[in-house]
Amino acid sequence: MAHQIYLTEGIILKKRDFGEADRLFWIYTEKFGMIMASAKGVRLEKSKLRGGLHLFSCGKFALVSSREFWKIVDAQDICQAKNIEFAGKFSGIVGLLLRMIKGQERNDFVWQELNGLFLALFKNKTEEKDLKDLEINFNAKILRELGYVADLPKTKKEIVSAINRAIKESML
Repeated sequence: MAHQIYLTEGIILKKRDFGEADRLFWIYTEKFGMIMASAKGVRLEKSKLRGGLHLFSCGKFALVSSREFWKIVDAQDICQAKNIEFAGKFSGIVGLLLRMIKGQERNDFVWQELNGLFLALFKNKTEEKDLKDLEINFNAKILRELGYVADLPKTKKEIVSAINRAIKESML
């Protein structure tokens, strides 16, 4: 029986090793939203997938659906996080995203915002002084879209307070 292969663009947000040479990836994809996908033998030097599966990288993925999670059958790297400081900031933002998004559901708004943030941090010339504003704006928009915040206040201080309140009230 042949399996349907799905092609989508996505950003690798988290990875975890399991077994001798396998790895699990949490990928936010354009077509499917947040997915957990496995890659068999990816930690071996001879693996063809190894070059396209880096933490905090944007890529094109060929996926096959299985009972428990997706399987990655091909990956092509588009852009990687090369700036260590920006990768640290992106990691913190992604941590919130991973906590707040439960289950697999396509959300075009979240994809556009996440992809825009990724490009702003790793492809465009973003200044260090703008990092905090990028983080606050992204978190506020995502929490509003996911229903954790009803309306966003006008001032930066009130927005940060609303974000913190939403995180606390979600108990995640």
